[in-house]
Amino acid sequence: MAKTLTNERNLLQRREAIARDLSLLKRMRLVEWGAAALFIVAGLVWRFGLDKGFFVLFIGGVLAFLALGHEARRREQLEELADTETMRGAKEAVAKLLDDKLANDHYVLNDLRLKVGREKCWIDHLVVAPSGMFVINTMNWEGKIVGDTGKQAYTWKIRAPDGKIRPARNPVGRALRERRILCNWLKGTNLIWERVFPLVVLANPNADIQVTNAGTKVLTPEKAVTFINDFCFEKPVLSNAEVEKLAQGLNAHSGEA
Repeated sequence: MAKTLTNERNLLQRREAIARDLSLLKRMRLVEWGAAALFIVAGLVWRFGLDKGFFVLFIGGVLAFLALGHEARRREQLEELADTETMRGAKEAVAKLLDDKLANDHYVLNDLRLKVGREKCWIDHLVVAPSGMFVINTMNWEGKIVGDTGKQAYTWKIRAPDGKIRPARNPVGRALRERRILCNWLKGTNLIWERVFPLVVLANPNADIQVTNAGTKVLTPEKAVTFINDFCFEKPVLSNAEVEKLAQGLNAHSGEA
């Protein structure tokens, strides 16, 4: 079992922020619709009973318009909350797999924040081991995933189970950027840069991976663990003391970044 130093927090904070927003929208919903109904009824009574009340009706209409806008925002927030929960579940599943299946001389840092100079990034999972370091970018895409690891921008396509196709940015590019920022942080250490591996993990069990030149860059969670564990049979590039020092140093840096 690996040593896990940090757990996922970014999506947790986002979920809590959405939950607070939804709570506020719920209270506003009652006030806005109640006030809109009150003004509209009062305006109708006043207008048809006393031939007045246009301004009151106008206020009621404005309040109803605002309430409808907040209803749309509420639906968007509910969808985002569901997506956040699903993504967080995928990342936690990968984190648990790394914790359970890697050796006890491996350190795992989940949701690691790095800032080097003017550049910063969030690394979903970072494994620090005697064999090197593994930068893992976790995605939860579902359906048939078609792309080429050598092409950038929105060149990948995801065909969802319902048949809809949407473009997607090549996630390998993000993993490579995170690796570069990490390597800049690692300047002055004994770790050889060639032993810092960027990995994209497609965590959804319903992902049909049809990626060209995937190799060891785009993997399922289980294959990613196997890839990391296979290096245990090679000569280590870091001592256990160096591994711990690097992992603890990154953990401290993440708390300051």
